[in-house]
Amino acid sequence: MTYFQNIHSLADLKKEYRRLALQHHPDKGGDTAVMQQVNVEFEKLYDVWKDSTNMSADTTGYEYDYSGATAKEYAEYVYNEYRWKGRNYKGQHAPEIVELVRTWLKETYPRYRFSVRRENYNSIYIKLMSADFEAFTKESGKVQDTINHYSIERNPDLTDRAKEVMMNVCDFVMSYNFDDSDAMTDYFHTNFYLTLGIGSYRKPYKVELPKLACKGKDKPDVFKHPEGTAHKALRQALGTARFGFIEHRRHIGEMILGEDHYGSQGEHYFWPKEYSSAKNAQKRIDKLEQAGVRCKLTGYNGGYIRFLGYTPETEALLEQERKEVVIAHQAWQAKQIQTN
Repeated sequence: MTYFQNIHSLADLKKEYRRLALQHHPDKGGDTAVMQQVNVEFEKLYDVWKDSTNMSADTTGYEYDYSGATAKEYAEYVYNEYRWKGRNYKGQHAPEIVELVRTWLKETYPRYRFSVRRENYNSIYIKLMSADFEAFTKESGKVQDTINHYSIERNPDLTDRAKEVMMNVCDFVMSYNFDDSDAMTDYFHTNFYLTLGIGSYRKPYKVELPKLACKGKDKPDVFKHPEGTAHKALRQALGTARFGFIEHRRHIGEMILGEDHYGSQGEHYFWPKEYSSAKNAQKRIDKLEQAGVRCKLTGYNGGYIRFLGYTPETEALLEQERKEVVIAHQAWQAKQIQTN
């Protein structure tokens, strides 16, 4: 092989192909004949390594990169991923750019899940929430973190694949930016401020491998039961929150409305939701009461929402729905035993 050397696994092959594609692709100023030869060698080696169980000595993030694709499909994925480069700014503001970024991410990384949002008009937050590769090195122990977009390549906590994805995302979104700031005179003039991250304090990053395509009898049977009306109403009223206990002497033994948060290395915290005024809290209390939850505000004009219990009607419905699920699951298990 002329262009591929020291390949010991499929991950090594994918990583090297991406490097060569960036170096030799005609759209990047490379030679067409060279790129064609790279593709020929890649296809041959791909057939050799695609079914191999060999793994790289260190996790690089390329182990499951677009797994299941053929050599040609993988080459198309790579070309699609790198197709946008250069300055794209033509007067677009942050709200327009957010929509452009969302569309581009869906087209470029259809298997990955991103969170893209805008705050304070000119701040854009982009977070990679799940993909088919390990984003953080084992040594870092991290499950979520904010990424400095000025030093992605030098970040020791990221795998090679994570660096590549985040650099590509950064290149695209920053192509719509400009910066005419002058820090020496406290003059800040930029199109938007960018914050990148992998995972979030509310939801750690998750590796999601593609599901195997099964049809007919090969598809495993999974227990399913429709959600009851009482459980559905409760879930919708709570949203991402839940009632839990907090370490606070004043509220020992009380269940307070809050949310689960996570530190960079997966530390779990339950943070109570504190309301600055009774008026804001009452909107949430009204929703909870409509779902059959009895609750009250802990302070006179603000504070936490405390759980008091369910209304008798809601409690009876929840118990009835729980029993229905148990009976349905027992029937499903019996059917599985008979079938097998």
